[in-house]
Amino acid sequence: MRRLTDIETERRLRAEVEFERNQLRDAFAQAPAAMAFLSGPDHKFIFVNQAYLEMTGRERSAIVGRTVQEALPELVDQGFLDLLGQVFQTGKPFFAKACEVRLTRAGKSEQLYVDFTYYAMCNLAGTVEGIFFLGIDVTEQVLARSRLEERVRERTGELERAKRNLRSLNHKLMQAQDEERRRLALSLHDSVGQLIAALQWKLVSAQGIVYHSEVAGYIAVCLGLAEDISKEIRTIAHLLYPPVLDEAGLSPALHSYIEGMRERSGLSVSVEIDPGLGRFSKDLETAVFRIVQESLTNIHRHAQTGEAFVRIYRNFTSLQVEIEDRGQGIKDFTSPNKQRIGVGLKGMRERVRQLFGHFDVRSGTNGTTVTATFPLLDATKSHTPYKA
Repeated sequence: MRRLTDIETERRLRAEVEFERNQLRDAFAQAPAAMAFLSGPDHKFIFVNQAYLEMTGRERSAIVGRTVQEALPELVDQGFLDLLGQVFQTGKPFFAKACEVRLTRAGKSEQLYVDFTYYAMCNLAGTVEGIFFLGIDVTEQVLARSRLEERVRERTGELERAKRNLRSLNHKLMQAQDEERRRLALSLHDSVGQLIAALQWKLVSAQGIVYHSEVAGYIAVCLGLAEDISKEIRTIAHLLYPPVLDEAGLSPALHSYIEGMRERSGLSVSVEIDPGLGRFSKDLETAVFRIVQESLTNIHRHAQTGEAFVRIYRNFTSLQVEIEDRGQGIKDFTSPNKQRIGVGLKGMRERVRQLFGHFDVRSGTNGTTVTATFPLLDATKSHTPYKA
């Protein structure tokens, strides 16, 4: 009786194992991921599911019972047999992400991208007997990502071209503004200046033929006003475009401007300019002059301080420009999302950018420092930085 019970128990256990095995096989067969079991060192297929057949484009009869080399000969030259051999020998799994695979499907060679894993299958003694393949065809995702990346590259290129065009337009606008300032300065100095000089000459001549003291007094007053107008016109012309910048260069132009700034505004400006500064391209000299001019004007108007510092020096690779004050700083400059940068600072930054330099503004309760660094290897050559 006991033996019969043992037999029935064994039969029941075998049935349960077979049931579980069939359920597992059905689960593998219906799984959306491609699965295959390979047996032995020659990697013979003993099971593949429907997803694997669809991925490889093969019939079940063309795969099961055959080795990988026999069923999928196109994989041999792609190194997959070497990977299988490595996993079989070491027992260590191999993982691949979006691996490029060439398969022959319906007589046509196609390129796929597959996420897959090779797992070693061991017996109870721990000996590797086969390999389990688990893979997912991610070709559509990879191609979609490639298309997206290509579109991003195209859009990035378009944006870069738009930025270059904008910078080129900005550069041309600044050149036009500088040229217009130069023209106005010359016009004021030559045309208007000559008219004022002629007026002064006429007034002096009138003084010589007028004997009425009251009229002579009026003429003297007019002469004084004409002299004031002449000085103001010379000052405006100098501010618009100092002729000494073209004639003598950056250092003399800055010394002349800063001296005039002291006289007009009362601002005390300490100047340190490298004695060996030399000459640079017209674009660079104009940019440095305008940065110093705009910075000192800002200090005079907004910093609430009577003192400023200008330092300009060069080395083998760059020209450094620094304008500093010890005033109240730029309001809200360091507050998150509240950094203020006015039109003047934007113009300075753009001038520096056009010459491939670096522009920096530091501001706090102890004052503001504007720094511009220009590379000399390119800046010493006359050139147009951007082309439309």
